[in-house]
Amino acid sequence: MTRRLPQLAATAVATLLLGSCGTGPTAGSGTSGDRTLLVDETCADLVVVGARGSTQDPDRNLGVGTEVRVTVEELAKLLHRRSDTTVRVDPIRYDSSQTATLAAYQRQVAEGSQLMIRRLEKLERRCPDSRFALVGFSEGAQVVHATAADMPAAVAERVSLVAMMADPRQNPTDAITRYGYASEPVTGSGRLGSGSPIDPDLRRAAISLCVEGDEICNDEGAPGGPPSATHRTFYEKSSTAKVTAKQLDRVLRRNGV
Repeated sequence: MTRRLPQLAATAVATLLLGSCGTGPTAGSGTSGDRTLLVDETCADLVVVGARGSTQDPDRNLGVGTEVRVTVEELAKLLHRRSDTTVRVDPIRYDSSQTATLAAYQRQVAEGSQLMIRRLEKLERRCPDSRFALVGFSEGAQVVHATAADMPAAVAERVSLVAMMADPRQNPTDAITRYGYASEPVTGSGRLGSGSPIDPDLRRAAISLCVEGDEICNDEGAPGGPPSATHRTFYEKSSTAKVTAKQLDRVLRRNGV
């Protein structure tokens, strides 16, 4: 595959690489049957540490972006059907604003990853009985990827899910679960090239989700430019969120949640 990073770095990276992701409607905690869908309790049974995509509003959608929010809500419904697990969303409020260079974008990702690791370390100390899930979309998926590639062992032991939706650094050769919303996962690397392998201690919990036609996570030599409608709208659909949640629930089951 031919890489075009020097050319792409000369553009407004957040717009041309990852684009302005839709913010979607803001939702409250809601209910699942007679259960509160998402709780405010700091040490919930499952704390979902989420990262939104490029340019998404940190003050909407629980601070994690539409795609992560609707997916986690569907996941909580599945968990409530089979257990008494409480779920809380904990957003990483990193700077995901539009950037003019690739270097500036990569600094945002690195800072987001550092924030996520510090948050997890704090939760690990404060919440001895909680399990953790990392979920991100687009730039947020790259933040999750970077976090899961180099995580402290004490924190990794408590992580039951690492979910990367439309990861710009998707690595099709990594030994993790990959899902393509079809019979087979996509075969391309992310637009920014294959990322570092996920920490071996976390491969059991990791899943990368990418649909055919999303050039951000399945480049396949696609020309640079604004993200496709597939990238911008597919993952936030209610029908997609239900499918995604089922895949994440399978990973959680495999890891004892």
